[in-house]
Amino acid sequence: MARWLELSADYRCNNRCQGCFSVDDAGPSMTTAEAIETLRFHRERGAEWLWLGGGEPTLRRDLFALVGAARDLGFSRVRLQTNGMLLAYPQFARRCFEAGVSEISFGLRSATAQTHDRLTRTPGSFDLLVRGIAEWKKLGRPMEGDVLLYRSNLPELPEIVRTFHDLGLARFSLWLFSTTDTSDASLDAEVPRIQDAMAEIARTMALRIDDDATRFITSLHTPPCTVPEECKNAIFFPAELDLVVANTGGHHFRLETSPIEGGHYTPRCAACAMRPRCNGARRDYVRIHGDAELQPLPKPRAPELDGAGAPFFARDRGPAV
Repeated sequence: MARWLELSADYRCNNRCQGCFSVDDAGPSMTTAEAIETLRFHRERGAEWLWLGGGEPTLRRDLFALVGAARDLGFSRVRLQTNGMLLAYPQFARRCFEAGVSEISFGLRSATAQTHDRLTRTPGSFDLLVRGIAEWKKLGRPMEGDVLLYRSNLPELPEIVRTFHDLGLARFSLWLFSTTDTSDASLDAEVPRIQDAMAEIARTMALRIDDDATRFITSLHTPPCTVPEECKNAIFFPAELDLVVANTGGHHFRLETSPIEGGHYTPRCAACAMRPRCNGARRDYVRIHGDAELQPLPKPRAPELDGAGAPFFARDRGPAV
């Protein structure tokens, strides 16, 4: 079915991030037995790697049991996507390590406590995040960053990447803020224009903070026709991640079918060289900013991606840890 399984067993969270609605403490939640059966179901159908999402997966009391069960079932990688706050406690970080978490992706909002805590709407969350990164670094397993780009934090992107790279994060996936799950029009102003995001991404890639200087960033929710030549290695094609999401209530779907990942095409798109691989633009983005940025790439000028198209966490690192 898919190489990656993303398990979102509930939607509880200890942050209250602006525009995020994964904060439902009373909402549906998988039992431990249901979660393990979901792991077994997808493992038997070929899933090799597990991504624990949410909500905030570290809030689950059965987290270590689920990680252990995944390892026993043969998942060779267990990726934890987290705000990092509970990892600040050394005993908790050690238990994640011992249970079999192979890698962590930390949710980033800013390089400063002032902006990060404003966007998470949780005082002290930045300090706990930084402490969590330090604890996981001591354990020597990989860690990366998920940067949620709002209009208000977009100019900080180069400093966010520089700061957290210095703290030990190797790779960064950039997520464009979405209003897909809300009708609150007041949040529209926080959806950045892709062209503005690309200007900051280009500035960030020019930092050359990595030996492989053009491949430490993946840009989600930005169709390939909107990505300039100097950023082509950041292009992401959702279908090529080969991921299926399993949510509460028995909802299973492939990533590329989610409205968060696109779905809007213009008539112009039919002539684009990238049309067979492109997921289009998000409908909430088009509602706010229009679709003039979507311009077909002629076949002779279509970017040679040379292995790009999937975030770094989707690429085989060799032997599992």
